[in-house]
This record gives sequence, structure tokens and C-alpha cells, in this order.
Amino acid sequence: MLLGACGLFQSLFIFIAIYALSIGNYLVIIMIPIGVTLALYYGSLIMFESYAQVERREKLRTQFRSKKGKISIIRKILDFPISKPILILFILFFILFIIIYPVCITFVDNVLSFIITEFICSVIILLIANAFERGYARVQRY
Repeated sequence: MLLGACGLFQSLFIFIAIYALSIGNYLVIIMIPIGVTLALYYGSLIMFESYAQVERREKLRTQFRSKKGKISIIRKILDFPISKPILILFILFFILFIIIYPVCITFVDNVLSFIITEFICSVIILLIANAFERGYARVQRY
């Protein structure tokens, strides 16, 4: 599910690149988003495992507490295991893309700026996922 969500997100960026940014090089449109999809997948997998480990720890501590009453729809969506990592990474990727692309377009053409922007955003997303894993979950690997 994580890989499919990352692929759908990158297909949105392919659509934006073709029509809004007028990038006509099909090699760039196909090859770069495949690598970025895999980077987003790996980052979301890291964050998913972090959330899962924290939830397992909390469940062990609070096994016998009573459940709360009614839960809102937004809370139900956010309680689904893969929604938090996906939302965090996609929002951060989109914000970084919006910030970095205009800076790159001032120095190089649109195809090269798309490549640079996607690469920089994917590296930053991986660094953020790693920092999240180190800071939030303190994952212990065996």
C-alpha cells in the first residue's frame, strides 16, 4: 500500500511536470519519478516502522485502560497505520518542491531544474525520515 501511494503521488507530479512545467523529455518524466517513488517508499517505510514501534510500546503500557467514547472521522483516518507517514512525507515533499523549483528555474532550464528539484526533495525526505526515526521512535534494531 505504501509503494502504491508513493507511485500515485509521483504520477501527480508527472502530470504537473508535463502540463504545468512544460517538460517534454519523456526519459526525465519516466526515470526520475521512479527513483523518487522508491525514495519516498523507503522514507515512508522508515516512518511507518517508527510509528508501529511506538504504538506497540504504548499498547504494552496501557493494555487495561478503558476506551474513550466517540472518535471523529479525521481521527479514524489518522489512526490508520499508513496515513500519518504518507501525509507527513507528501506534504513535506510538496512544500520542498514548491520552494526549490523556482530557485532552480532561475539558474538552469526547466528539465534540469525538475531533475535537481526531485533529487534534492527526495534526499531531504530521506534525511527527515531518518531524523524522525532517531528522535521519535528511537528504533532498536537487533
